[in-house]
Amino acid sequence: MFWRGATAAILIVLLLAPAVLAQEESPETIRAKTVEIIPQDGAEVVVDGRRYSGRIRVSGHGSGIAVIETVSLDSYLAGIQEVPFSWEPAALQAQAIAARTYLAWNLARGRTESGRAYDYDICATDACQVYAGVEPVRSENGDRWLDAVRSTDSQILLYDGEPALTYYSSTSGGRTRTVSDVWPDTDLPYLKGVESPGEDSPFAEWRWFLTRSQMERLLTEAGLVSGRLVDVVTHRREDGEGPWTVTVTSTEATETVDTWTLRGILNQVGPAVHPTWLPAIRPDGPRYPQTILSPSYIIRSYRVTAGLPGVGITLYAVEGNGWGHLVGMSQYGAQAMAEEGATAAEILAHYYGGLEPVEAPEFVPETVEVALVLGQADFRAEVTGPVAVRVDGEEIAEQELGSWEMTADAGSIEVTTPIGLGLPPRIRGGRVRVEAGSLVLEPELTAAAEVTWEVTVDGQTVARFGPEPVDAGFLSIPLPLQAGLGLRVEAVNAHGRSVMELGSIVANGD
Repeated sequence: MFWRGATAAILIVLLLAPAVLAQEESPETIRAKTVEIIPQDGAEVVVDGRRYSGRIRVSGHGSGIAVIETVSLDSYLAGIQEVPFSWEPAALQAQAIAARTYLAWNLARGRTESGRAYDYDICATDACQVYAGVEPVRSENGDRWLDAVRSTDSQILLYDGEPALTYYSSTSGGRTRTVSDVWPDTDLPYLKGVESPGEDSPFAEWRWFLTRSQMERLLTEAGLVSGRLVDVVTHRREDGEGPWTVTVTSTEATETVDTWTLRGILNQVGPAVHPTWLPAIRPDGPRYPQTILSPSYIIRSYRVTAGLPGVGITLYAVEGNGWGHLVGMSQYGAQAMAEEGATAAEILAHYYGGLEPVEAPEFVPETVEVALVLGQADFRAEVTGPVAVRVDGEEIAEQELGSWEMTADAGSIEVTTPIGLGLPPRIRGGRVRVEAGSLVLEPELTAAAEVTWEVTVDGQTVARFGPEPVDAGFLSIPLPLQAGLGLRVEAVNAHGRSVMELGSIVANGD
């Protein structure tokens, strides 16, 4: 009689007091649109091994679950983990201002499509800026990063009175790139290629080799070779003249792609095609973080012979500079400038076309909504002390809590609460479908309860169910397609009672 489908799962494990474990009651299930976990008295929530001090909101969606933290602006910036905190103060200050400006730019342009769908301002990964909760300031030299954030309070870069787009990346390898040469649809006068000498980075220069057959297989998987590989030619251009491109000639086709696009493709297929060789091993031992590190690289072939006619091998070398998109500030370049005595303002002006920091608190909010998890099938969290938990705005507990299991299902979250906790049932509008000549109504039950339903036609009972215990989820009630139809559904548990009648919902939590 009952139908339930799970599309993604979320597991939250909270600390359980031994006294609660000793109870003999059974856990209860509830359903909700959102669950909020609010740390109390210095408690923190641990997500994927990282501690967070802000309010955590968990919501269910068709694509999985979303975990969003609401955190103060200063706490967000203190949680940015982009550079070593042992670096020079000026380099850290430049990073803090660039990060604050990047946030302000994101907020000024409006939320992305994903941000609107999941209700957040900025993500926590390197797709936005790497944010790690309270971990950075508690790490070695974390106090130096916190000083950089505080000493640059409310400072950002402005262009034409609006927050600038302060792209930054790890290493340029000696020269940054003009933004339109990486992303042709973007042209900003303060994002031009500049010299960036003295970068003491393992990614300043990089190189790796493949044999002709290995390169042919790699480029075939990338969709650029049809038949046999004939040649690969890289076309470099001066700043502002457009992206670098790679032309791949094979026996049945010729394909040209820009180096940034090819980077994305090879970073995806390279480790799958050649796991032994890609990403390549660095001269100092570990592997590079990606197959292709930046858009600044060339591919060339070498013929290696043994000095005998017809004896030799063709090698393809991929030789590049820098790590990241190379647009805007080079982080290792900022450190090099700071070591030479440059101030944060001088570093920023060098990489951002002369722009200098100004205090502009009107562009930075008091709080930030940060996406910690999006569309993940499952995830584990813990708390380090007492928390308040709110389910669809209703407070369910404020204490150190036991195990919680959550499953995203049809836009809601199914929650197994700690023993002894629960909510009154609610019966809310669900879904309607037609099956085998019957109308099937599927209202959503928000909490485990004793359920009874009765179907009438012209006041006469034609079907009845219960009372029987039912877990939170979607009920499945077949209804005859007849005039004079009536329905009454009642759900009762230890916390309250709810009644739904066809065409109306009456709820009473007393």
